[in-house]
Amino acid sequence: MTCRRSGFGLLLAGSVVTLIGLAVALRHTFAIPDHWTTVVVGLALLGAGAVRAVLRGPRRDAGTS
Repeated sequence: MTCRRSGFGLLLAGSVVTLIGLAVALRHTFAIPDHWTTVVVGLALLGAGAVRAVLRGPRRDAGTS
């Protein structure tokens, strides 16, 4: 398996770790209850999926079976 973009995996991993650390720090700083963490993570994933779907555009093989 060949990688299209060299170093992309490391950039993604670093971004994930950074965002998790930032989320933990903000949660402790603003005393956000634990149960809201799941809601925020879910909303962030939905938003990221929507942005990715919009940026990718329509797929050429969509609709064929």
